[in-house]
Amino acid sequence: MTRRGLRRAALIGLGTIAGAVLPGWSAAQVPVRRDAVASPRDTAPTRTDSARLRQVRTPSGSDTIRVPTPLRADSMVRNDSIRQGIVPLPAGTKPAAKRDTIKAPLARADAPPILEIGAPRIYDRAAIFATGALTLSDLLGRVPGLTEFTAGWFGAPAVVASHGDLRGIRIFLDGLEIDPLSRRGQGVSPVNDVPLHALEEIRIERGAEEVRVYARTWRVERTDPYTRADIGTGDQNTNLYRAYFGRRYAHGEALQIAAEQFSTQPARRLPSSGGLHVMGRFGLTRGRWSADLFAERSDYDRSAWVGTGGTADTRDTIAALQTRRTTAYARIGTGDPDRGSWMQLLAAAEAHQGIPKPIGPVDTSNVIPDTTSYESQYLITGGTRLFGVRVSAAERIRRGGGVSSFTPSGRADLLRGPFGISLFAEGKSALRPSRADASVKFAPFSMVALTASASRTGGGRFIRVFGDGRNTASFESDGSLLAPADSGRGGYDSTGVARFALVPRTNVRAEVGVRVRDVWVSGGVVRRGATTLLPAADLDRAAARPGALRVEQEATGATLALRGRLYRAINVDAWAVRWNDSTGFYRPRYQARSELYIQTNLLNRFPRGNFGLLSSLAHEYRSNGYFSTGADSVRIARGSRALAFKLEIRIQSAVVSYQFRNLLQEKYAQVPGFFLPRQTQFYGVRWDFWN
Repeated sequence: MTRRGLRRAALIGLGTIAGAVLPGWSAAQVPVRRDAVASPRDTAPTRTDSARLRQVRTPSGSDTIRVPTPLRADSMVRNDSIRQGIVPLPAGTKPAAKRDTIKAPLARADAPPILEIGAPRIYDRAAIFATGALTLSDLLGRVPGLTEFTAGWFGAPAVVASHGDLRGIRIFLDGLEIDPLSRRGQGVSPVNDVPLHALEEIRIERGAEEVRVYARTWRVERTDPYTRADIGTGDQNTNLYRAYFGRRYAHGEALQIAAEQFSTQPARRLPSSGGLHVMGRFGLTRGRWSADLFAERSDYDRSAWVGTGGTADTRDTIAALQTRRTTAYARIGTGDPDRGSWMQLLAAAEAHQGIPKPIGPVDTSNVIPDTTSYESQYLITGGTRLFGVRVSAAERIRRGGGVSSFTPSGRADLLRGPFGISLFAEGKSALRPSRADASVKFAPFSMVALTASASRTGGGRFIRVFGDGRNTASFESDGSLLAPADSGRGGYDSTGVARFALVPRTNVRAEVGVRVRDVWVSGGVVRRGATTLLPAADLDRAAARPGALRVEQEATGATLALRGRLYRAINVDAWAVRWNDSTGFYRPRYQARSELYIQTNLLNRFPRGNFGLLSSLAHEYRSNGYFSTGADSVRIARGSRALAFKLEIRIQSAVVSYQFRNLLQEKYAQVPGFFLPRQTQFYGVRWDFWN
């Protein structure tokens, strides 16, 4: 074989492998219709006109270089008849009318605009996986002001704190709020109860104190069958498999199925841990109206978690546990929240079950028995545009465990020229206080931008887990425990605290940014009012004690961030937070994350967009983290630093991905007593097909 033949064979082999990796660029050689999702395509460094794919547009401005991500592939249409090898009909024969391959999209949930200096944190389906995140907590660790605490690698217990508050993360899945149902979590935000595999978009809205995550599930709108296969493997016997199928039918019906299965074994002396996520959707559209049934089930089988390291290094063991969470809803909607008037009715049911798995001889008196929680949620919501202002309102009804909660809410957004404002208000519920939020952005010049957020929350007593009707003491806002009024008549559970009190408080965040060439340099301040902090009970059984709840006074911090393009295809996304005190719980005094990445399509060499390269180096640092485990007991996770490398290569619709975490092989822990792996490599292939 000649040298030219060998090189051609090598290129074809490389193309076959890399074509499976980056899902976003599969539409390179066929005409493409513009995506039906109206969110701005702000995660791509180069704008590509999907109606005329071969015409590549230059970026409209420096801000169009977003977080690392490839373009999307979900809007690829079938090839023309010549490319499919269809023989033309004989002359004089009238061809049959070609069926429309694009159907009206199913309803999608309302999602607010994201007011940030630089690129808004909106991750489309391709961007979610391009970040290298395997769980939602892993993804949220990239956001300023959020701190992830995990006991290990993939599948390990994890929580995320916003300004030190483990309740400060709220997650909305297609408008349905994912409430804490785990009795072991004791009211902490269930960030990993939402798997990433079945999402098409994530928007992260940073308020003055609270962070709201709006997740939209994956939808299809073409009659061409869509399939996708993901395969990954790595250290600690980690294996990951994903499979997708979606199709629309001639009369508007929609059928979607997706599954994700993973397993890992961080310690050879213990059984492996694993999980299975299954999602299904069936829907129908008629004109502006649509109806769909959605169900997602997540099963975790977690072995006892002891971290990575010798037995002398591991002070604790997180008990083995089987959990199952099911989320299902029926939805009827009309219109599109991003275009004109719309309305949706949603009825949902959620269930959570936890089953302990004792290993070896244990003290059964200290083992939490099986727990099961149920919740029904009903959402009536709608909106329109009035004089250029986008307004919406919702009524959320919760029922479970003999408890009912009615929570009205409303939102108004205005984006006009250099000015943007977002207003949000909601009433008091059984889980959360009333709230009024306001966020503004003002960019009077192309080189200067200001953002500010303020919130006012009400007070009262609240339950930690919805439907938890145990007769226990209440943790008051002054740090005392208040026994129930009928404690003298028996039936009083003195070992737990199912309720806690909050006082009204005000929170503020403000930032100012200056653009230096293509990089936004911004700094600001944040003030979190006094509040009650719930402990990370699911990470440490000692943290489930009544005395582990803490009242913390107001805290003030300073922030710094750099985001944008440094030089050509070299970009930066870095931020740092410094608090005014060094003893705050669940918020290290110093925390920083810096990522340098190269993202390019090499359009000079591959003008059709068949190739993509993404490579990044990320550095994370945090000082000591403090955990409350009792009235006078505090545990410390020592300060640490970590370095991670990621590489992704795309050829057409395939992406080859590789990541190496903890390059320096540091020995460190985010949760006291549980060391993270000295090194973790993970690599695999993601491949999309339109058949």
